[in-house]
Amino acid sequence: MVTLIKFFDKDTVKNILAPISLKPDKIVYIYDSGLKDMNYFLSLKKSLSNHMPDIVLEKVPVNVSSIDDIYYKTLQVIDDNENCSLEFTGGSELMMIAGYMAGSRKGVKLLYTDIIQGKIINLQDKKDVFKTKSLTLSDFIDAKGACFLGNSHTEPEENEYNKIINMCYYIFDHIDEWKRTCSFFQIAVSNMMSEELYLKTKRSLAFKNGKRVSPDINMLNKFLKFGFIEDLNMTKEHLRFRFSNKKYKQYMISFGVWLEMYVYINAKMSNVFDDVRLGSVIDWNVYDGINIAGNEIDVIIMDNSMPVFISCKLREADTSALNELVIARRRLGGWFSKNVIVAFGKDKQKNSGIYKRATELGIAMLDMHDIKSRDFSKILVDTIRGQDLVSLKWTKV
Repeated sequence: MVTLIKFFDKDTVKNILAPISLKPDKIVYIYDSGLKDMNYFLSLKKSLSNHMPDIVLEKVPVNVSSIDDIYYKTLQVIDDNENCSLEFTGGSELMMIAGYMAGSRKGVKLLYTDIIQGKIINLQDKKDVFKTKSLTLSDFIDAKGACFLGNSHTEPEENEYNKIINMCYYIFDHIDEWKRTCSFFQIAVSNMMSEELYLKTKRSLAFKNGKRVSPDINMLNKFLKFGFIEDLNMTKEHLRFRFSNKKYKQYMISFGVWLEMYVYINAKMSNVFDDVRLGSVIDWNVYDGINIAGNEIDVIIMDNSMPVFISCKLREADTSALNELVIARRRLGGWFSKNVIVAFGKDKQKNSGIYKRATELGIAMLDMHDIKSRDFSKILVDTIRGQDLVSLKWTKV
């Protein structure tokens, strides 16, 4: 039986990347005895079992302040198992020192995972290098004891990409007209059944405060041209049309979803990312028996086994949006993950306080100038790939 010994870490990727790549028969996690929530290990078992259905998982608590305790318990784990390897990516400094001492004494294989380079290195033979496997979003979600509750918006099909992108271009160039039109749609559909698609209403509708709003005629014609609505008919006083389907109805009453779909589609069409998801709604604790969603994440990308969290704002960015991204990163990705905010302002061009704060937090920012570029897909890829996690380590936050 092949046994992999690891030191448990707060960063998810450090706990699962080597095991999923090496696929041992058994994994022994040596962990801080101060950790009392054993659901961490239930989550790890669930994540690893997707790749190794028969995996055996054991855990050994140690006093992380005592190098002797770590050393002797590591020796005992090696003695109690066969064909052991010891992997050092994770755990505290004393764990690594004590582990190296114990592993060297027993002559077991000593391994280190270079997560950024995507390789596992034999410390006793630098020519012995193993390429790591690509992790999925599900690997991370399962390992964190979370689960996907669904999507806030239905992901578009590939054959819909071009018309959605073209509609986005028009909306981005006529943002004030879209604000009025979207507000009109929201008022108009409030009196419709959820399954109903045929809309017949006055051309001017009132908010609760009495202020009136009317849709932009050119905007309506664009929706008709690209097939989001059908049978458009307008008189001086009235308007009627049919939403082409329920999905498009939801798109047309959501002001910001067009930027989310724009980022999602461009990420998909780049063909460089392992996984891309739109509007993921996550329950951060599957063990409490309650389906309570945490923050929705507009777009999540997996790139070389690292999650990338993207927040999309069809307005200027603010501190709240930055904080949401930081929390999402800490909850799911840990250090080995990336953050991007795509906002319809000019913070990046103006080098504003929000842009500077985003930079301090390790959040890449794309603004209106980037969004309107016909090279947005390349800009997005270059921005994500250009984030250097090593240099971010020394950023003052």
